Amino acid sequence: METMNEDEPVGTAEDGRAAHVARVDESLGRIRRSMARRSLGRRVLTDLGAGVDAAVMEVVEAIARGGDESDVAVGTVAGLVGVDPSQASRLVASAVKSGLVARVASQEDGRRSALRLTESGQTLLREARQHKRALLGAHFAAWSDEDLADFARLLERFATIARRDDAG
Repeated sequence: METMNEDEPVGTAEDGRAAHVARVDESLGRIRRSMARRSLGRRVLTDLGAGVDAAVMEVVEAIARGGDESDVAVGTVAGLVGVDPSQASRLVASAVKSGLVARVASQEDGRRSALRLTESGQTLLREARQHKRALLGAHFAAWSDEDLADFARLLERFATIARRDDAG
């Protein structure tokens, strides 16, 4: 059994903070890997029988977010999804082909086209959000209301680490 010398500090507050930061970093790594695999998104789409790729669903979500402020173009989707414009163009083409997105005349400049969700896209988005929130709700079922409220508040606060153009 190890004994402690009374003159040696057990651990400083800084050591404790560093350990907590390391735990956060490790947890974020697990979340990042899961997000990269789009695990939750794929599960939601599979459960709904949607038959679309999770990357196409990201386009649908980006158009929904971006459309709140102005016309959404392929460049807007690229920025919101975090891909280069050529990849965004391919993803948008897939979303259009699947009937979730339509190209329409821009309200800001009739010479340009804008992207809008179709009725099918809006329906899928609504159902996917509801299903995802139900899955998350089931995960948090054993958490107290106070713990869940604290986690939501702290996660929102932590999310400010993301640049505005990374938000999503």
